Amino acid sequence: MSAQNGKPEVPAPFNALLGVRFISWSDDMAELQLTITHDHLNGAFAVHGGVFATMLDNAVTFCAAFAGEGRPGHRCLTLSLTTSFVGPAVEGDVLTARARIVGGGRKLIFVQGEVVNQDGRRLAHGDAVIKRVTPPSGQPEPSGGN
Repeated sequence: MSAQNGKPEVPAPFNALLGVRFISWSDDMAELQLTITHDHLNGAFAVHGGVFATMLDNAVTFCAAFAGEGRPGHRCLTLSLTTSFVGPAVEGDVLTARARIVGGGRKLIFVQGEVVNQDGRRLAHGDAVIKRVTPPSGQPEPSGGN
């Protein structure tokens, strides 16, 4: 993962396909955004739940991955992600996924996230357990603890 202007590039081809872009990335916080197109809709012409889940997964994982301004992040895996869908989104909406660390240690990180629309209305939220599997490049692996 590389950083540009304090924000990482969205490295996964799937994220690029969706159109996800970074808004902010800092200590204990990540924020991503997506403008909804026709391709993000389900058969009822509302945003597919998988889009919400993907945005949450990206936000919580990158939140846990932050290792310092302008530095590459930790490589992380999502161990658990609960997602609650609480409102619909439609074509043209601009969704923002936000996440913040709420606990954990060096390797296991507990993160909460939400997806809101351009009016600030919450559409989905979730809790995640993220595992840091490698330190940022050039740093030794921490010893002991979680």
